[in-house]
Amino acid sequence: MQIILVGSSGAMGQSIVRFCEQDNPYEIYAGVQSEQETDELYPVFHQFEHLAEYVINQHAKPDVIIDFSSPYLTQDLLAFATTYQVPVVLATTGQDESQVEQIRQASHHVAMLDTHNTSIGVAVMQQTLATLTRTLYPLGYDIEIIEKHHRYKKDSPSGTAIMLKQTIESMIDETMTPIYGREGLSPGRKREEIGIHAIRGGDIVGEHTVIFANNQETIEITHRAGSKELFVRGALQCAEFIVQQSAGLYNMADLMKGK
Repeated sequence: MQIILVGSSGAMGQSIVRFCEQDNPYEIYAGVQSEQETDELYPVFHQFEHLAEYVINQHAKPDVIIDFSSPYLTQDLLAFATTYQVPVVLATTGQDESQVEQIRQASHHVAMLDTHNTSIGVAVMQQTLATLTRTLYPLGYDIEIIEKHHRYKKDSPSGTAIMLKQTIESMIDETMTPIYGREGLSPGRKREEIGIHAIRGGDIVGEHTVIFANNQETIEITHRAGSKELFVRGALQCAEFIVQQSAGLYNMADLMKGK
């Protein structure tokens, strides 16, 4: 499989590069990154227009784009993917509403899998979370989300925490109010709140906990990542899935169902 890796110089990008250098069916076709210098064994571009020129002049074409970059590249990435009909795994977090809408529009023309977390375990956690929310929230349980990451993570809360919040909200027939951390005095917690708390420190790869609590008991569901290879393997599973799909917007639940 020939992969265009967007964000190839980042931590996740380099993890994918190292994995692809092993004896497996994956190869980096080209990288896209912001850094001006590189000594990689594959072509690296800083703009999609230069990548497009390269693709036009190559006999072999890319099979898939895997994106672990940042939202400022989203618009150019989508334009390239739709023009050259290359399926996309979008694993970037932090897009604003206009970029989310651009993704929706682009998916009418090319297959795209959009996820804030490529871990199969997190996908299973979402399924479990939906069941717990549907059962426990009507019984009066409060819901809180805690996420932990390394000191260098830029966005807060994490894309995965937002994704978990959206899963919870989809199971509740009322408008929920996200509370991002708590400080100072308050009259007490309101039922419709979802607390979201971010911790940054050390080299924590990623940990997400959802708490359901009432006056008698507390239920916690936690996903803890042991290494970035977890997300690498998940991203490649996403790539294997999306190259077989027709145009449309897919997520990890679709992958789990083998849609």
